[in-house]
Amino acid sequence: MRTPRIAILCGANLWHVDDLLRAAKLRDIRLEIADPEKLRAECPSAEGSSPAVRCGGLELTEFDGLVVRSLPGGSLEQVIYRMDALQALQSAGVAVINPPKALEAAVDKYLCLCRLQEAGLPVPRTLVCEDPQEAMKAFAELKEQAVLKPLFGSEGRGILRPRSSEEARKAFEEIASARGVFYLQEFIDHGGADLRLLVIDGQVTASMARTAPPGEWLTNIARGGSAESLEAGAALENLALRAAAAVGAEIAGVDIIQGPDGAPRILEVNAIPGWRAISEVSGKDISLAVLDYVLARTTERETEPAGAFQP
Repeated sequence: MRTPRIAILCGANLWHVDDLLRAAKLRDIRLEIADPEKLRAECPSAEGSSPAVRCGGLELTEFDGLVVRSLPGGSLEQVIYRMDALQALQSAGVAVINPPKALEAAVDKYLCLCRLQEAGLPVPRTLVCEDPQEAMKAFAELKEQAVLKPLFGSEGRGILRPRSSEEARKAFEEIASARGVFYLQEFIDHGGADLRLLVIDGQVTASMARTAPPGEWLTNIARGGSAESLEAGAALENLALRAAAAVGAEIAGVDIIQGPDGAPRILEVNAIPGWRAISEVSGKDISLAVLDYVLARTTERETEPAGAFQP
């Protein structure tokens, strides 16, 4: 059997990329690096020819697998084009992980929450609007106990918890000046802790509990939070598996909080999850587990015909 050709779609200087390259050495395979900002797609004029997607000297359409590790922000046109290019690769038979539709659903907090709610999963009450006056009404409906989040974002960046209507008004004015969207979610007192469950191929590979720094409420490791290994139990693992399936993610980080009554609620599903902290506290080689899954998925290219491109 030939060695699969696998590329990582990523920016420069990312820990997860370096760790995947380390894991690749253990499996004696080579991983190529593709810059998401240098993709070039082509729809050939010749009848019967397939679309091509290149990145530098790499003809990605000829690869067996593509691991998406970063998708930088940009204009609406840039973001849509990159997703279209990933869809073209998937339609050409490349195992894109995670699939474009999963990336689209997970990166949009509102769409992700809708997918979870439609699947019958517990989520916090959330109100989304564009008008500042409607945002103030939503803040009042949530009894001024709300978390204000950017629609797109990760690692806790841009998240606010207004403590009064005046603080909320100022935050809304700033968002309105940037033509943003108001995404308000009820604040649930989680005691300064939440849970991250990492799902790979329909199984919870590792779990951790994250704790906010003293005096803070955000638990993100990037914001100074700490982590410890967690035995999540069957009920929480089942929620995580259903959440990943709801957005179509093959590899996912599922964030869950528990209120004072112990009832769990799913905050979001991350389709490009970090795993540095969870790997350290669980003692599991997550990069190797990810790579092994990708290698298993690439064998499908040899047995399944490529489909027609569908935007």
